[in-house]
Amino acid sequence: MTAPVALAGVLPAGSSEWTAPLDVSVADGEWLVVRTTPARSSPLLRICVGLQSRAAGTVSVLGEDPGQLSNAALGPFRRRLGTALQPDGLVSNMGVRRNLVVSLVYAGVCGAAEAEARAREGLEQFGLASWAEARPSDLPEDVRAIVAVVRAVARRPAVLVLEDPFAAVKSVQAAAMLRRCRALAPSALVTTFRRNEPLYDAADRIALWDSRGFTPAEAPR
Repeated sequence: MTAPVALAGVLPAGSSEWTAPLDVSVADGEWLVVRTTPARSSPLLRICVGLQSRAAGTVSVLGEDPGQLSNAALGPFRRRLGTALQPDGLVSNMGVRRNLVVSLVYAGVCGAAEAEARAREGLEQFGLASWAEARPSDLPEDVRAIVAVVRAVARRPAVLVLEDPFAAVKSVQAAAMLRRCRALAPSALVTTFRRNEPLYDAADRIALWDSRGFTPAEAPR
């Protein structure tokens, strides 16, 4: 079976830290967690979702090369991804529930009624029901981080692409969130900027990516 995410010999266009070609893949049903820096994480994940170009190498995400897709083809491609990058991109003049609904409808994932149902379900599952009408600026940092992840998993994606998702969330709460995420999204590419035990525990594989290179390691089990 083709890996949902596969990069070979990839270099981004114009990165000061990512200077050596990168090979990395995520198998079907696998969560890969990569500890790295923002300067490496940002271009890696943006290349995977078609938001940044590359200077070299090949990329396959869900059987597509994001960098070669037309604007018309990018929409259907991204519907199959659940993405939460930094910054979170929550719409400042909408409440949490509305942010979830509009994201689903605008992307063409589902209609308004289904989007409302998914939003309510996600808010309940992740313990956010009391924040449903709060605007992003009114949210504590940890709640805002969880909202961004809920928005991603509400798409019921084939692959999650998450950037340092639970840095502001307490470990016990993050572990519970990750169990729910794994039940909703079988495969994921996740970056973290610091050691994160809940992420490591949830991963099938972990890796360290720094100036010495990309070093895989087995996740604890």
